[in-house]
Amino acid sequence: MEYTIKHLPKSTIQLTITVPQDKMPAFQHKATEEISRDIDIKGFRKGHVPPHILEQYVNKKYVDAHAKELAIRSTYAEAVVKEKLQVVSRPEIKIEKEDPLVYTATVAVMPEVEIKDYKSIKVKKDEIKVSDKDLEEVMKDMKRYGTIYKDVDREIKKGDRAEIDFEGFDSQNGEAVPKTKSTNHPVIVGENSLIPGFEDHLIGLKKDAKKEFDITFPKDYGKKDFQGRKLKFKVEVKRVEEPSVPDLDEALIERITGHKKTVEEFKKEITETIRAKKEEEAKVKQENEYMEKLIKATKVEVPEILIEDEARYMLSEIKEDIEKKGIEFAKFLEQAKTSEENLLKKYSQEGEKRVIMRFAIRYLLKAEDIKISDEEINAEFEKIKAMYPQEQHKKIEADFAGGDLSTQIANRMAIKKLFDRVLL
Repeated sequence: MEYTIKHLPKSTIQLTITVPQDKMPAFQHKATEEISRDIDIKGFRKGHVPPHILEQYVNKKYVDAHAKELAIRSTYAEAVVKEKLQVVSRPEIKIEKEDPLVYTATVAVMPEVEIKDYKSIKVKKDEIKVSDKDLEEVMKDMKRYGTIYKDVDREIKKGDRAEIDFEGFDSQNGEAVPKTKSTNHPVIVGENSLIPGFEDHLIGLKKDAKKEFDITFPKDYGKKDFQGRKLKFKVEVKRVEEPSVPDLDEALIERITGHKKTVEEFKKEITETIRAKKEEEAKVKQENEYMEKLIKATKVEVPEILIEDEARYMLSEIKEDIEKKGIEFAKFLEQAKTSEENLLKKYSQEGEKRVIMRFAIRYLLKAEDIKISDEEINAEFEKIKAMYPQEQHKKIEADFAGGDLSTQIANRMAIKKLFDRVLL
């Protein structure tokens, strides 16, 4: 086998490989053997059909094509191993000549990564403080959760809970508009859970009162069909209830949490919960800011194929998310007035950042000599397994034995070790 290597931009190489003519009979024989395994021919065992017999049942061009495929697969792998190439994509194969077989394999390889003085990258973590306002917000939510509503025979005030029937009509032709009708719809007046301005029209109405009013939907409304659209709504009040807000005392705490605690004990517990949440948020923010600086400091020629693959992956994630919501992706594209090609272009920039980030992390893990032992992985796996019900343990153990889960655990632990070391 003869081959030459040509270095192309963006960490891509092109192998030009010539398969010796005297090697092709072996590939031809193997192709015949593999194809004959899938064919029943009377008088012959599968995989043991002579070529001249097989040609009576299978087009010779198909056998020749499979022989070339085997030759390319074998000689390409041989060249990659000999040159110790760290390929990071599938090769793009192009046959240049048939006899002898000459082809080119264009493939992306692991690029050179340079990060000058990465130890100088510093990002401070935000100082954590739990304010009285933070605590008051939680207490307010607790009281809201414990609020009891009772029927009243009076006009609706802000803060009341009402049940209403309503339906929207086109302001031009008066026809009912689909998906704007609801009956016995609960609403706490003033919380603005409905269209902006809608709840203001309820204030002053009593039970059984009816009212008509116009509402113009916001230009950035979630559903495009309604953006900036003016509708006439017909409303009937079915029920009015006023709130009875409880005091935050031991009885309320026990009712909500199921445990007996003093108010001070509860406030202390909530304070620590808020602090832990803020700590996690500050840590994530610090890590994200560090990665942004690291990406800017990283010099690397990213292969185009990796950027394209990442953009396609991002698109597939969004497509899956949209379809889970019961929306056809084709309809989504139509409503958004875009196409898959436009979305791929849009995601390419973010895709490139993600790829650079992975190369940068790989570089730092090697530079900092960060390794995760089997003992550490197994210990972490046991912690993860303990979080699931007993009946799911066999499946989790199978996933771990398969390698994917253990690799995910190792990667996550390595990155955590890295951040613990490089962040302040």
